[in-house]
Amino acid sequence: MSADVFAAVLRALQAGRGVAIATVIGSHGSTPRHLGARMAVADDGEQWGTIGGGRIEQVTVEAAREVAGGAPPRVVRQHLVRDLAMCCGGSMEITLTPAAPSREVIEALAPSPHTASTPTARVLVTPIEGEPLSLRAPAAGDPPLHNPAVEGGALLERLGGGERAIVFGFGHVAKSVGPLLASLGFEVIVCDDDETGVFTRQESRIPGAASPPWAARVIESFDPIEVERALGGFSQNDYVLIITRDHAVDQQILEKLIACEQLGYLGMIGSRGKVGRFRKRLEAKGLLDSDVAKARWASLRAPIGLDLGAETPQEIAVSIAAELVALRRRGATQVGDWAPHRGAKPKADA
Repeated sequence: MSADVFAAVLRALQAGRGVAIATVIGSHGSTPRHLGARMAVADDGEQWGTIGGGRIEQVTVEAAREVAGGAPPRVVRQHLVRDLAMCCGGSMEITLTPAAPSREVIEALAPSPHTASTPTARVLVTPIEGEPLSLRAPAAGDPPLHNPAVEGGALLERLGGGERAIVFGFGHVAKSVGPLLASLGFEVIVCDDDETGVFTRQESRIPGAASPPWAARVIESFDPIEVERALGGFSQNDYVLIITRDHAVDQQILEKLIACEQLGYLGMIGSRGKVGRFRKRLEAKGLLDSDVAKARWASLRAPIGLDLGAETPQEIAVSIAAELVALRRRGATQVGDWAPHRGAKPKADA
């Protein structure tokens, strides 16, 4: 994640080291990483993050060390086959930005180990020619989350203020999927009535921070109406996971959300038999009569997660996270083939 790269850069700058930030600003054809992929390289060769490995990374690291040592910014342009004898078949452009002039922005982007807060929506501007990074408020026409674009001589990336994983339940699966989703950049909201005292027993590493530490917020309720009110409403950037300890609670939550068209994703844990019984019960109550409810049921991910044959809480967490990544990157809750990334724009020489 770029946040981890920026945190490493900040630590290096604080130690008085020279650092360059390498950012992919062009990706054409078949390449290992795409627009916005980022790594940092110190003047002694230590690096954080990756722009794809192999020869393209080796060439970039060598050039970045020079920039970190005081050389002017530059852009590395390489065709992976013709120039580097790699088998990928595409071409990449990577801008190398000296980190020190961008220190204020880096400090704003580096995650703090002492607080758990909701990220603010903003746009990171990375000039192609290596000028300092900048941050600004989002504007109409900016690229959406996870789909950076080059416009006006700079790479624009929308950050923060975006996807929330609203997790109903705090059992074994939630405890595995929560930190995983947080590491993927989701703002994780945990909702549980705490009848079992699970929050009370949870030990937080940070005094005053949300418990658990990876959660941006904890809401002690299973009622979607109360949760929606507490969050100021739902949106298409909300991913709701129903993974409570009780089938009756799961059904109650589903009944209140099945006609909610604002959500970007609704998933529920359970067997196909459980899902079938829930459908009959909702139909008997007339809760699937409306077009909105029918559409939501058709898009309901239940059993939740990609079908990986997962059984353990940790494996199920991976399947859920994989499904959300598929939705984030491909716009579909399913696996795909190895087609070029939708952000890549082929060139004639790719």
